[in-house]
Amino acid sequence: MAQIVYDNTLMVGYLFLWIITFFWYQYKAKEVDAGSAIILSYIGYAFISILTYNEPIPITKYLYEPLKLFPFIYLFVMLIIALSPAIYHHIYPTKEIEVPHTRVLFAIGVVSIICSIILIPSIVGNIQDGLIKLFLDNDAGKDAYEEQLKGAQDSGGAIRNIPAIIYNMLFDVSVFIAFYFLSLKNKKPIFVLLVFLSLIVGLLTPVMNGQRSVVILNTYTIIICYMLFRRYLSKRLNSIVKKIGTALLVAISLPIVFITISRFEGEKSAAVTDFLNWYIGQGNLYFNNHGLDAGGIRYGDRTINLAKRLIDPKTPKNFVERRDKYHNLELDDNVFSTFVGDFTIDFGPYLAVVIFIVFNGWVLMQIRTRGSTTIKLHQLLLIYFTVCICMQGGMYLFSYSDVGGNLRILVFALLYGYLKYHEVLLKKFPLYSKKDTI
Repeated sequence: MAQIVYDNTLMVGYLFLWIITFFWYQYKAKEVDAGSAIILSYIGYAFISILTYNEPIPITKYLYEPLKLFPFIYLFVMLIIALSPAIYHHIYPTKEIEVPHTRVLFAIGVVSIICSIILIPSIVGNIQDGLIKLFLDNDAGKDAYEEQLKGAQDSGGAIRNIPAIIYNMLFDVSVFIAFYFLSLKNKKPIFVLLVFLSLIVGLLTPVMNGQRSVVILNTYTIIICYMLFRRYLSKRLNSIVKKIGTALLVAISLPIVFITISRFEGEKSAAVTDFLNWYIGQGNLYFNNHGLDAGGIRYGDRTINLAKRLIDPKTPKNFVERRDKYHNLELDDNVFSTFVGDFTIDFGPYLAVVIFIVFNGWVLMQIRTRGSTTIKLHQLLLIYFTVCICMQGGMYLFSYSDVGGNLRILVFALLYGYLKYHEVLLKKFPLYSKKDTI
């Protein structure tokens, strides 16, 4: 009994720490932005962690162990370090985005649109057996998910469906491009509409495969990008985006609920709400139990999988091979431990701190806008990348892991480098006069 009281005290303390952080954050600047959304999500996860800890699911293999104080402190500090670019952007807000004078953003958007069009026939073909069946057949989501798992052990070894690979690589950047063009005075409305419509493919495809995490992460990406850009949008556009976004969020939530019901249909030992609580609230608890000591480390096999495979051909190609290789770990990617947990399991708690400080410190140096009312697009892209990590990984894991995630990082890096050094070249060799080219 005493342990339960102690554990609940720790969880409530962790929850109130984030509540205090939110009030401090809003006190520093009254605007509700990307950082506000992230901190509110952390408050939600902390609250649901309390619910799931006190209502454990008997059938799960991963029961929680007694909690400790230091892991919560470590997790909070690491999340604050990761949030530091968003905090800086909040305290020193800008009013306008400098036009980058490049057509590359338009070109990337066109590529994303083309890839999404190529993928539409497969979505239409799966509507009957995928989306509609999901609402009519209680086992549809479970069957689709199990079908995906059967092919998981063969994934990562060969290139298949190039349009899908390119589309997924560009998804996060495409969201950024869509909102950037929406913020311009000359919006190219047809192009903006087509880019936004192309993003729906990234929400429908995972649903067809019975996947919750991917559709939730893609939804988070759209939400956090809007929260980042909302200060650069007019009141009228903000109102329109909110209305459409709310309707889309409700529409996306329905299949997620049905997938959850399908996955756990027949498990009479717990209600569907218990599984939803476990799904959302497990990250903080599993990190507390084993995030700082999982019984070993993965040496970057998950977070920097692509780079390791280039160096060491024996690196596991997918999660099936990786879990088999690191079967001795107390905690792996079979449950959530937040993106912080992914780094501590891959590199250990000490090196993970160094990685977080070095990377976010470098980002802070690149995004300095104090005293300026404008921000360069490559600076905003960096902030966007960091808030995507924080938003997507607060409940889940490091979403830019494995080959697919690492390729998305590569796209971010290439676009950031291009935008930054393109601007430098334009200053030395001006090609444009007063006319803006986008």
